[in-house]
Amino acid sequence: MQVYELMSKKEELNPASRQTDSTPIQSKSTSISTFTLILLFIAWYGFNGGYNVFNSYVKADVPWPIFVSVIQLAVGLIYALPLWVLGLRDAPVLTLSDIGRLLPIVALNALGHYAAVAAMFEKGGGSFTHVIKASEPVVSAILAVVINGVIPKPLTALSLVPISYGFAYPSTLGNLSIASMSKELTTTAAKLAMTSNVSFSLRSIVKKSLSSEFKTRTKLTSANEHAVTTILSTVVLMPFMFYYENVSDIVTSIQVLPQPQQQTCLFYMILSGFSFYLYNEMQNIVLGSLGAVPTAVGNTLKRVVIFVALFYCTVGEVFPWPKIFGCAIAILGCLLFALFDSWKL
Repeated sequence: MQVYELMSKKEELNPASRQTDSTPIQSKSTSISTFTLILLFIAWYGFNGGYNVFNSYVKADVPWPIFVSVIQLAVGLIYALPLWVLGLRDAPVLTLSDIGRLLPIVALNALGHYAAVAAMFEKGGGSFTHVIKASEPVVSAILAVVINGVIPKPLTALSLVPISYGFAYPSTLGNLSIASMSKELTTTAAKLAMTSNVSFSLRSIVKKSLSSEFKTRTKLTSANEHAVTTILSTVVLMPFMFYYENVSDIVTSIQVLPQPQQQTCLFYMILSGFSFYLYNEMQNIVLGSLGAVPTAVGNTLKRVVIFVALFYCTVGEVFPWPKIFGCAIAILGCLLFALFDSWKL
């Protein structure tokens, strides 16, 4: 983590210092070796796949998505807070005004996380949620046009076609009739997954408004920004949890489970929280040390890992050929979008 902190500080002071190719910087104080990078990739993909698998285990015993969302966010802080307390990572310095400036990002993050969890908690929602979430580049491109008036370059815009086709085809299992799409793409799981897409896309747009001066003054490195957003998102979601979900009913539903099942359920909730936080942490480290092209490839392969993990490690997830074909098209489209966008084509 010390290497990552040095890299983050350097980038905050000089954004132009970020690598633009896949070759690691050779300076010992600011580089990540190829071997370390491989390990970080394995950790990133492992925690990402694990998070989705553990979610599928939890929903069977605790079908309370806001509660689970709050627990997942809160558990990750067990990792983050000691780093500040022990001085292993510089703590952020935030005023109430600074926190107010972050609140739109926090609100969008909280909504996006809850919506994704709630979508996965729907029947058959695990892989279906990620099929819909593969359309996030389409949502981001549309919002960029509407909000900022940014028109994508021709090839970038063209790559949105396979993404759109790729998430519609498996969602309807190959039946792309109006009636079928109207039915499958308007389910609760689809609406929640798309809500997550819109929330996270808006969050990315709003985050771009944070100046490098603001981040430097508040010590908001990528790791600290993630930690602060997680803390505040937990606080934001708690009132909704108490209002919409009866906590005593949740506790009772866990207590009536057989003792071994209680322990397993709590264990998986904790694991899902740690996995969620750590996959984001590893992702920040990896993507912060790579150029645009490796980043695009890494993010695309992440989706493959999620589908494979759900297929092999969860019960009830089925992958007929139309679903596999459509997912492959969508993932290829995501890769092309990321590459063309980074190359400004």
